[in-house]
Amino acid sequence: MDLEDAGCQARLLIGDRDAKFPELFNVVLADAGIRVVLTGVRMPRTHTVMERWVQTGRRELLDRTLIWNRRHLLHALREFETFCNEHRPHQGIAAARPLTPLP
Repeated sequence: MDLEDAGCQARLLIGDRDAKFPELFNVVLADAGIRVVLTGVRMPRTHTVMERWVQTGRRELLDRTLIWNRRHLLHALREFETFCNEHRPHQGIAAARPLTPLP
């Protein structure tokens, strides 16, 4: 699936400071109209938070759901994101959800 096929356009790419992505990589992305934003120095948890979210989505949603097509997939992912951010309790300050005020 291509972003253009989905009617989307990427504007930003969050990248780490790994040496495996040379400057030429950034030049190619800039030609495509994509700006590269680098993560801060020594921020190892940046990727772990996203990896955790992706694993949770895969384990709790995609492994238990039969997806019919792209439209159904996007709808299911939107609903799962809403569930995670508004209804599901989180470990944190007073188990507050991310999009609600603290108790």
